[in-house]
Amino acid sequence: MPSLAHHQTSNNDRMIAAQVLGGVRKSTDEVKIEFFGNMAVKLTSPRGLELFVDPWRNLPAFQHTSNMWFQLDLPYTRADIALVTHCHHDHDAIDRLDATMVLDRMVGSFEIGDVKIVGIADKHVCEPQGKYAYRSMVIEATGHDPCEPGDTLQWNNSIYVIETGGLRIVHWGDNRQNPHDYVWEMIGEVDVAFLPVSDDGHILSHRWADIVMERMNPRIAIPTHYSVAGVNVANAGGVESAIQWVESHEHTMLPSASLLVSPESARKYKQHVFYFGDHVAFDVHPQVPGFVRSTELPAVPEPLKVWERFEV
Repeated sequence: MPSLAHHQTSNNDRMIAAQVLGGVRKSTDEVKIEFFGNMAVKLTSPRGLELFVDPWRNLPAFQHTSNMWFQLDLPYTRADIALVTHCHHDHDAIDRLDATMVLDRMVGSFEIGDVKIVGIADKHVCEPQGKYAYRSMVIEATGHDPCEPGDTLQWNNSIYVIETGGLRIVHWGDNRQNPHDYVWEMIGEVDVAFLPVSDDGHILSHRWADIVMERMNPRIAIPTHYSVAGVNVANAGGVESAIQWVESHEHTMLPSASLLVSPESARKYKQHVFYFGDHVAFDVHPQVPGFVRSTELPAVPEPLKVWERFEV
């Protein structure tokens, strides 16, 4: 997809402030997390830098067919930094972001302001062991085995470790369940982890989600990549909710699509699951533009002689 940055109305001013002043505001001492469905999350650092990870889209060929994954487009959202874990349509819709910087499948380290990002190169899950025969379906559809050593680029993945506000936040992407030990060493201690777990096991099955969470040992685990009412097309890709997995652990059902986390608030938890459920950070049933709800009848406009403007 060609760059669409030349259509954006934002500029480098916020990034200049971040590199000169350390941020765009005084510190709030909290990280704001907003959920946008699938694995799309927006993180706002204490100094106000905005990171958006894994924006989603339907495949262009499916825009007007029954094979769509999403009922609507991800709302156009601004961010300072866009992050993409891998090149699948439900993770790489950078055209839906007004982002000053795009770190697409980044590997290595990047720092600005009060944010440090480490991208760890690994592999996409290829055999989830979920409800459906994922690997064999991919082979039948594409002729390629998603597992090593014959995997192509779309079956690679970058795990992101984001450090800000005294927290270590891990976005797993669609990573495989059993990465090598050096990956776990690079991840290190974790305060918040976004894990792609759903009750059908599309990426992480219940069993593997438990194994990954136990190995990572985050204070807070947040399920992603599950079906959200009003966002996902029902049963598209076989994706279901994550409610059964959530209820099998100590958990908190969140009342909205946003969460504020600080080192102090995270410290009291150990592998505690926070679930956004069907809450997302935008209106999935927006009001039709120009339509105003009112209990009063509007006045009938007086007739105008609009043609008189053409008189010479």
